[in-house]
Amino acid sequence: MPLRDFHGKVVVVTGAAGGLGRALCFRFGAAGSRIVALDRDAASLTGLLADLQEAGLTATTEVCDLSREEDCGRAIAATIQAFGGIDVLVNNAGITHRSAFARTQPEVIRRVMAVNFLGAMQCTHAALEALLARRGMIVVISSVAGFAPLIARTGYAASKHA
Repeated sequence: MPLRDFHGKVVVVTGAAGGLGRALCFRFGAAGSRIVALDRDAASLTGLLADLQEAGLTATTEVCDLSREEDCGRAIAATIQAFGGIDVLVNNAGITHRSAFARTQPEVIRRVMAVNFLGAMQCTHAALEALLARRGMIVVISSVAGFAPLIARTGYAASKHA
């Protein structure tokens, strides 16, 4: 089966400023994609953009708190305006917590769900029309916690299962 060709494609990566998100930006960029990096950490996005550009890759960034529906809509709209559409949306962003459920404040679990589940849903919803127009793809990064519970990570496991 032939590998997909990402040359010239517009790829949006959430949680792009560090870790796996950063690596995905470089990998898609190396394949010739135009990268739109989303993250709530403006300073880290600035560093990422400089590093991507130094590597000769085409990229832009949008500060976006995935727990805020309006941020997701604004970031996706800016991407469509800048590049005319979206070919790939990588829902990578995620946060976790470590505490026994009995000692975890409900707000902690709400925040984890807001980023891990609702953030992916909100970005996907905002990008869906553009993705369908280009027959694009949605990639969702999960975790082993999505199908096997992890001790002291109730909210995280629930968000990844969702």
